[in-house]
Amino acid sequence: MPAAQLPHSPSRPRLAALDGLRLVAAVAVLAYHYTSIDQEFWGNAAGEEFPTPSIFTRYGYLGVELFFVISGFVILMTAYGRGLPGFVASRLSRLYPAYWAAVVLTVLLQAFWDGGRQVEPVEALVNLTMMQEAWDITSVQGAFWTLWVELKFYLLIGVLLALGGITRRRAIALAMLWPVLAELARATDADLLASLLIPSWAPYFAGGMLLYLLHREGPDLLVGLGLGLNVVLCIRQATIFAEERALVHSEVAISTPVVTVLVLVMFAAVYACSSGPLARLEWRWLTLAGALTYPLYLVHGQFGFFVIESLSGTMSSYLVLVLAAAVSFLLAWLIHRFVERPVHEPLRRRLRDALERD
Repeated sequence: MPAAQLPHSPSRPRLAALDGLRLVAAVAVLAYHYTSIDQEFWGNAAGEEFPTPSIFTRYGYLGVELFFVISGFVILMTAYGRGLPGFVASRLSRLYPAYWAAVVLTVLLQAFWDGGRQVEPVEALVNLTMMQEAWDITSVQGAFWTLWVELKFYLLIGVLLALGGITRRRAIALAMLWPVLAELARATDADLLASLLIPSWAPYFAGGMLLYLLHREGPDLLVGLGLGLNVVLCIRQATIFAEERALVHSEVAISTPVVTVLVLVMFAAVYACSSGPLARLEWRWLTLAGALTYPLYLVHGQFGFFVIESLSGTMSSYLVLVLAAAVSFLLAWLIHRFVERPVHEPLRRRLRDALERD
């Protein structure tokens, strides 16, 4: 998930290239939403407005899958060697401040713009919990559905921590058994279990976890076999999505061979940025790029669509596209600068102290 910020300490160096990869994933999702999905904010389908770019951006939805792989890597890194209170405090303080800001800003926008998602006041309040999906309540931003998926992954890691902490053996067992059990739950119509185990997304998180173990411990046959299993399961999930669901969101064909290649590239890119040659990059701007990713993901939907609907037809579509992206990046920077930076660390400390209190 976009909120999976990379931890940093003298013993845990920051992987700047992985921050940059997170921004690539966010921009891919943004481009998909602005230039490919079947929305009427342009006055017609986005794919018709941008026929050439949409040949490529139609695959931008895979940025979400890339987020999940990176999240599997980063969350296992965050949890390794840490107790449950520290993990919970870290995740809550990272997820919620920017999210609350995005919800409030979006509700204010929708108060005077009828083109966005309209929610009742009580529904907006439930949105602040990040658990609106559990009550089948509309999210104020379409991209928020992924946060509910992330919370379920955090729950599984939290259970592992509560049962005695993260070890190599436990991490491998979870990463290899979880996706298989999740698929069995779906196949046997065990709805509650399937909902908790998120079968459509489990292999992405699990694959990211195994990539972290490769980063931490080097080449390992068992980890490699588990990674291969999860990559295969990810390809299966991605091709099913391409065939059955992608056309629901756009009227353009999705090539399953292209999707297969992109899934392989996705895992290769995370490996290159964490254990390969790109892991040594130390460009400081990549750290800022990673910091902006989560708030950008949170706000790009409705605010970008507002700019598009307001300006479409008054100037070049490509200029409107640039302005929509610029507004989203500006809002992301403002949330990072004035919400995340001042709030995160004090909130984390207070939550940790409260959770550790007898």
